Amino acid sequence: MSITDEKFFAENIIHINHMISRLLWSMNAVPILLIIFTYFGIFSVPFTFSLGALAYAILTSAIHIFLVKNKKFPKFTMYFGLFVVQIFIALLGTQVHIGIYVAYGIVPIMTCLYYDRILSRFFCIFSYIGMILSLFIKFKNGAEIFGNESFAVGYIPVAVGFTIEFAFVLLVVNVISERNNATLRRLMSLADDRGDFVEKLRESKAGLEQKKLELEETQSKLIKFVAEVLGSHDLLTGSHVIHTQKYVELISKHLRETGHFTEELTDENIEMYSNAAFLHDIGKIHIPEGILNKFGKFTVEEFEMMKSHPKEGKELLSFLPKIGDGRFNEIAIKMAYCHHEKWDGTGYPERKRGNEIPLCARIMAAADVLDALISKRYYKEPMSIEAAMRVFYDSRGTHFEPCIADAVIELQDKIAKIDGEFKQHEAEVYKEKLEWWQRYHRMKNST
Repeated sequence: MSITDEKFFAENIIHINHMISRLLWSMNAVPILLIIFTYFGIFSVPFTFSLGALAYAILTSAIHIFLVKNKKFPKFTMYFGLFVVQIFIALLGTQVHIGIYVAYGIVPIMTCLYYDRILSRFFCIFSYIGMILSLFIKFKNGAEIFGNESFAVGYIPVAVGFTIEFAFVLLVVNVISERNNATLRRLMSLADDRGDFVEKLRESKAGLEQKKLELEETQSKLIKFVAEVLGSHDLLTGSHVIHTQKYVELISKHLRETGHFTEELTDENIEMYSNAAFLHDIGKIHIPEGILNKFGKFTVEEFEMMKSHPKEGKELLSFLPKIGDGRFNEIAIKMAYCHHEKWDGTGYPERKRGNEIPLCARIMAAADVLDALISKRYYKEPMSIEAAMRVFYDSRGTHFEPCIADAVIELQDKIAKIDGEFKQHEAEVYKEKLEWWQRYHRMKNST
């Protein structure tokens, strides 16, 4: 904002016009007081004059109020109000028994509120002319009050004396006007500097937010890249982590919608749960490919080795660079380490039970088993959605927390739709890879 900012001055004119409107309305009290004081002999002002002044005050104040409310002509309203006050003061000054000389400086001082030096100078001249004319009329009405019975002899020195006094008014108005404008320029300069600073700060903040978003996007891509790397090591685990990511999000939102864990399942936490699902099987990188991609059931030794992947995942994720405030890292570790624990305490690796298992891992366990049931494995064909739901119903309160098992069952239709989309998309992709692994196993078994 600069010293020529039109919006500021337009708003200031409207604001000061409101103030002068209140002053004009209070002006109605002056003629009433003159009537009262004259009635009790304190003043000697003709009733006709007082009534005329009252009529003038009521009419002009009413017009000014109308103009202020109308808001169409703020500058005209400004001039009208200042003229009305100055003329009223000059009219009162014509009365012999009313000493109102200091009041001639009121309007020039009031003009300083408009931050317009030309306006202030104009009304200084107009006020001075009003004072000289009212003094002239006062002499005509009764020159003896100045100690001079002769108008010709008494008026000129009195007018000169009042002119000298008014020069001080002019000096004060000029100083106030200059000071107001200097202060305004300073304030506006500070406002400009502050505005520039705020704008730069806003741009800087936007830049930081953009960098943060870019960093989060990069981190998300890296996480997905790790999942892809895992997929190259284990064909089915690659697609499995993608499926479970979707199911974790779906189950989490449904739990919140049905009134469960509403404080924990914020949008931010659900997003972190969903992204961390990509890493829940990261420990399988340390499991030999021959075991991961085996056609058929595991031996006892092979199964024990497979059961080590939660601990391996926890250790691997401890080396993951801190993401954001570190909460994502904590969630990823909990999901990787505890997603094979069971609600009744019969799971592994620590046989945790109930709420000892972190919520993120309890949800992850459901998504993990869900996808394992309805997806193809080397050693089995996919189970139907209906059969999978029966498993969850039977495992309610044993393998799974009851409300989480219920959530999966209630989501049956949505899960069926998502599963169908996954299978349609992956049919051709995994056909070639499965054939490659089958050839690999035939070659291995033949040697």
